[in-house]
Amino acid sequence: MHASVLELERRVRRVPEILRQMIHVAPPEGLRHLGSSSVVLTGIGASEAVTRSLEPWFRHELRIPVTQVPLSAFLSDEVRMQGQTLVLLSQGLCPNATLALARVREFQQALLITSLSAADERLEEFIAAGGLVWTLPPIEERDLLVRVEGPTAAAFALARLGIEGAGKELPALVQELPRAAQAAQLRGFTLAERWPLDWKRAPFVATGWYAHCLELLAWTWMEAWWTEPPPAFDVLQLAHGPWQQRFHEEGPWMCFTRPDDAPELWSRLKQMLPTHQSMVRVEATLPGPLALFEHLSFVQGLLSGVLLRAPKDLTQWPGKCTDGPLYGFGIAPPPPQRARGSG
Repeated sequence: MHASVLELERRVRRVPEILRQMIHVAPPEGLRHLGSSSVVLTGIGASEAVTRSLEPWFRHELRIPVTQVPLSAFLSDEVRMQGQTLVLLSQGLCPNATLALARVREFQQALLITSLSAADERLEEFIAAGGLVWTLPPIEERDLLVRVEGPTAAAFALARLGIEGAGKELPALVQELPRAAQAAQLRGFTLAERWPLDWKRAPFVATGWYAHCLELLAWTWMEAWWTEPPPAFDVLQLAHGPWQQRFHEEGPWMCFTRPDDAPELWSRLKQMLPTHQSMVRVEATLPGPLALFEHLSFVQGLLSGVLLRAPKDLTQWPGKCTDGPLYGFGIAPPPPQRARGSG
């Protein structure tokens, strides 16, 4: 067993505790509610996946005007027209993230969600320009391509900003989230014990706007198993191309269900399954955006559990140290010790 696989398992099992801590980590003072202005969300790597996973919920449920903008867009003047509040997610402040930091004065307010302390010297100019810093656990998550703790914490922080920005209070059910995440994670580890090791491709399926909230799950799948990210589909959309394309392939459909979705659609999908395919139903017990954390915890447990059965050195990912021309691009130079995987 390689030590890196055991380290990933340790980080995955620590996620429920990270969520427990996040319930008590308040946003910085001085931040105006996001509902009072239009919002630009940005990040890179898993941090961008967080923004893409929460953006549909911001728009469809909370009615907050929000745009997810890739960091490369900050090379253009047009980004200033996308919103009034900038929210940047960057766990370890990778060089690409400085493209957004350099534009802070063009927004009415700016927030950096990160693992860095506000006292970090790299943030001096950002703070001097009026930027706010929200420091989250963990302090660092290094040496592996895949990250699990930081993105989970960032997703919770962004969800909290959305709820409070819509003029609401955190639901009482949030207290159940660490327990629910731990139970979902255990179900993922259990499924991993019988998961065929050659099953690397498993399309994601959900209902409604939630089908667009699975980016972080797919990104984690890609980085943990070094394979293509699973595509995500609305369940009705399957019958209009994806089902036909995959009909002769073996393997599961990963169906992420919520207590507030349309259950009759899942029974119809089950009726369609050929004998060489299966439906893995990943049920969340909590409604709305809280379901995302149960589903994410399940996927983290599954990915880590399969790697325990088929271990490899997770510190030596394909193409390591060849991505410098893009990874190292930014306004400011990266810190002396490159913290790979800290998007």
